[in-house]
Amino acid sequence: MDVKLYLEYLDKEMTIMGILSGASVAVPAWILNAALSKDGQILLWNSQCFFIVMGSVLCIIAASLFYKERSDLAWNYGQICLTAVTTEKKLREAKLREWLRDADSWETWWPYSWGFTFLVGGLAEYLFAFFFLLTAPHWPWLSTNLCIAKILAVLACPLAAVIVAVVQWRVLTWYKFNDHPWKDSWSDLKRRRKGGKLPHEGVYTRLKPSPIHGVGVFAIKDIPKGTYVFEPDDDALVSVCAAEMKSLPQEVRKLYEDFCVLKGDKYECPSSFNKLTPAWFLNNSNDPNMAADSSLKFYAIRDIAVGEELTAKYDTYSDPEHL
Repeated sequence: MDVKLYLEYLDKEMTIMGILSGASVAVPAWILNAALSKDGQILLWNSQCFFIVMGSVLCIIAASLFYKERSDLAWNYGQICLTAVTTEKKLREAKLREWLRDADSWETWWPYSWGFTFLVGGLAEYLFAFFFLLTAPHWPWLSTNLCIAKILAVLACPLAAVIVAVVQWRVLTWYKFNDHPWKDSWSDLKRRRKGGKLPHEGVYTRLKPSPIHGVGVFAIKDIPKGTYVFEPDDDALVSVCAAEMKSLPQEVRKLYEDFCVLKGDKYECPSSFNKLTPAWFLNNSNDPNMAADSSLKFYAIRDIAVGEELTAKYDTYSDPEHL
């Protein structure tokens, strides 16, 4: 897998984040310098200092968020490079795919969205400062309620920024691998208002006899590449020491051997074997169409057609001694 082009893209994005972070600091610095200068502009500070301070705070928050985005991208850049040069060849492609997927998810980019939100909020505070300085004296109704209007205006920008940021977080984390998260979020919201999801919505598979081994997982509709197939699968995994299994009856022990993922000397298991989802029935293949991320959540690594059996390569996420 050639990751050079994506690394070049990340490098350009890191440069852009650095520029945005610097600009977000430069704006309040310039405004404060203008407001506190000795050539008559001090009138702006004396009459509108709360707007200037709040705008500067929001811009500094924006700068911090852009810098965080730059740091996150640098972390992903480094992990991709390390994986490319240090990971065993047979595991390299799967791990690179996972890192590239994480770097490209909307969840990775939330500080970027938040940065623009708070930057816009800060600029709005500065605009309010000039508005009240230049316009308020000419509007009698505004002059009469000037104190209340200023308080509402000062608080409106940070409050709006926080509300927008919360909505962004909700959409970008819940729809982190969707091509159009806002469109998909709106579609889901309209569907829920009409009565919520039916039990089959979001279900892509069912269990059937497998020509590979025993029972397998088969697609009941087309599955696009990148889809997390078994969501919502929110059952927490439980770690169990493999040595404890030796004293169990054979049939009970086989539950761990057949279904659980071995990591070192521990099995990663469902909280109860009565909660086995179709994900636990994936059969092994050297030509898989599914892969597991670091949380053992499975996603399609290519488009899967109706009727295809879903398979994974066990040794990409479970120790070979268990296979």
